[in-house]
Amino acid sequence: MKNDKQKAANISSLIRKKSSSHLKISILLFVVSLVLISTASVFFINQYLQVEKDFIANHNTHTIEITSARGNAMHAVPLQFADEPILRDHISSLASGTKYRMFKEYQFNFGIQDSKGDTHFIYGLDEDAAALLGDCSLERAVTCGKTDIGPAATLRIPVIEIHEDGLSSSRFADFTVTHHTGVAENNPFSLYNDEQLDSVYVGSATYKDMIEAAYSVSWDEFVAQYDEDNPFGIQALRKMYIYVDDLSQVEKIAELVNDKGYNTNYTFKAFDDFSQSMNNTLVLSVSLASLILIITASHVLLSFHSFLKVQQKDMGILKQFGYEDRMIQHIYAGNINRIFGQVAAGIAAYTAIICLLFVKERLLLYSFSLLFFLMIVLFIINRIIVLIIAKGYTSKDILTLLKTNKEFE
Repeated sequence: MKNDKQKAANISSLIRKKSSSHLKISILLFVVSLVLISTASVFFINQYLQVEKDFIANHNTHTIEITSARGNAMHAVPLQFADEPILRDHISSLASGTKYRMFKEYQFNFGIQDSKGDTHFIYGLDEDAAALLGDCSLERAVTCGKTDIGPAATLRIPVIEIHEDGLSSSRFADFTVTHHTGVAENNPFSLYNDEQLDSVYVGSATYKDMIEAAYSVSWDEFVAQYDEDNPFGIQALRKMYIYVDDLSQVEKIAELVNDKGYNTNYTFKAFDDFSQSMNNTLVLSVSLASLILIITASHVLLSFHSFLKVQQKDMGILKQFGYEDRMIQHIYAGNINRIFGQVAAGIAAYTAIICLLFVKERLLLYSFSLLFFLMIVLFIINRIIVLIIAKGYTSKDILTLLKTNKEFE
């Protein structure tokens, strides 16, 4: 048995030496095509990850900022609390299934000092907006900023009295808060702000407590009077924000809000053009890669077909020496598998290296997916050659195999 295996190995070695230059060139071209496909795939994966980071997963591109309403003569007027349900109705009329979230941003128009004499500019946000702000907690009596002002602070809220001739303040209410850092550098709420102030954010519940301490009114009463004639001397409702889950809906909703009389800012315009451009690039890349793969794979199949056709006489001689069809097929399959094994190892190594160099996120997912696809392509072509083409020749009878045309002598 061992002697038979040694003979088969020797025969395989002799057959490999008879491989035509045409076959070698075909295999080389096929390898080049796989390298091109691997390179193009990694390039596209890298581009997709960059697009995902810059646009799809970027909170800023999903956010519409509403700065003011447009009054008579198109003058900008401050937002009111009553604008929120109006905006929600407008968005619902556009598409009832649209998933979005709306946040309100509050403010004091003046700085608030702490017990150390440092001045802070306080902004309030609805608690649901904490994830967009950064690594922040907007719990009650908690502040969040970019810089550290200490673990706790006592804010001195001016107690404001409203008179017929104006506002006055002669005393302060101490308001103790716990401070955290974690406001992201580029968050949706500071994207369009020109002022270079070190903002401190609080949740809406904390802001309401501050308002009640400052004006000695309940929050509900404050909202009602603010929308009616705003006797408080501040623009409490600074802005509103709409966060749209589906990026393709951002521009539509922004245009609707603008058409309904509100001034807006948003970063990602012309989504349809961008999406169409990405789709066209993907279709073109896949089509080109598929065409290259089909042409080179067909060339490899034809080359192996020609190579095995030339080998018919040798197959017939092997049968005369008593080799069975299965053994002859095993000899030729071994050579074919050896070639494909070398190609697979080279392609796998190349793909792994370029994935390590250029794919920065979800490396295992994309690299294994790409390797799996390339190995499946090699496996399918290998099986076609071994189980269909090679088997078709080795199963012929001796007389047919020995009838070699002069062109293959």
